[in-house]
Amino acid sequence: MTSIRPAAVAGSFYPSAASELRTLLEDCFQTSPLGPHGATEKNRSIIAGLVPHAGAIYSGPCAAHLFSRLDTSHQRIIILGVNHRGHGQRAALSPWPRWQTPLGEIAVNQHLNDFIRSRADFLADEPRAHSEEHSIEIELPFLQYTLPDFEFVPISLSRLSRDECGEIGAAIAAACQAEANTHTLVLASSDLSHYLSPEQTEVLDRLALEPILALDPEGLLRVIAEQDISMCGVIPTAIMLFAVNAMGAQRARLLNHCHSGDVMPMRKVVGYAAVEIEG
Repeated sequence: MTSIRPAAVAGSFYPSAASELRTLLEDCFQTSPLGPHGATEKNRSIIAGLVPHAGAIYSGPCAAHLFSRLDTSHQRIIILGVNHRGHGQRAALSPWPRWQTPLGEIAVNQHLNDFIRSRADFLADEPRAHSEEHSIEIELPFLQYTLPDFEFVPISLSRLSRDECGEIGAAIAAACQAEANTHTLVLASSDLSHYLSPEQTEVLDRLALEPILALDPEGLLRVIAEQDISMCGVIPTAIMLFAVNAMGAQRARLLNHCHSGDVMPMRKVVGYAAVEIEG
């Protein structure tokens, strides 16, 4: 295995040419009717967030609402992604020390990676969970566009119990608090309802967003199960919420909620939200 994880979804989820990718990112941040429209106030107090992970042309303008709020002090990013295919380990860290996008390489923070694994021993460095997955990779160009320098820890997740979510959340909180002088952001990558009418999407998305905004991971797990909501990243989001509660989160704020039909008219849509959490 090489030391660099190559971009797996460049050319499909986002452009493979750096110049085209920068143009698309510029549109997401500056000119899209769903984007944040130019200069946005930075917020050093953000400790976590929720962003979508569909094709950048669809969910990128929504995601840009959170990314545009990040401050240069955000030097370490923990990205909790979905293992959509279910390949490999249920909870997988990166076996590669660097990841690549068309905008360049990004280093995995190995110290942070090892600390989290030491507190949740069912985590393992495992390539199959990451090699073809888009949910983490799609966030990296947005971070590269926003932050001049950062390292990250990617964690691919699927089929975890409530207790396992809590264990990883506690490990992440301990890792963030162990180095208080370094600002760490915990990012949950998730879309909301899938392939429903805009009206159904609005109702079910709001049900899912309510416990997220209340910082209630158990409430989120419960409502997703009871209402059969097709939120793909419920596990990453629950882990993020367990972590921020242990870190003393103060509040969550909905920055944007939209769906794929807002970008291009369609009968069945996918819901997206950008949420910031302050500590």
